[in-house]
Amino acid sequence: MGLFSARGRLSQPAAREGPLGRTVQAAIQNTGRGMAAGLREARLAAIAATNDARVVALLLLLAAVALGLEMAASFHLI
Repeated sequence: MGLFSARGRLSQPAAREGPLGRTVQAAIQNTGRGMAAGLREARLAAIAATNDARVVALLLLLAAVALGLEMAASFHLI
């Protein structure tokens, strides 16, 4: 019998009957949907921040190259 064998599986939980059970199930689903929406927003914000950081890094790299060329010109190396 392996780790993921079909024998000895747990049975499915009983369905919640009655209006209270349905209300609780709907509340759980709505909470899950709200959390998923929040995670999507956080993911998009992280992607935007990463893209902004890449742009800033590129600008800093270009500024460093320009400064190096300016210093080389001032020391008459170019």
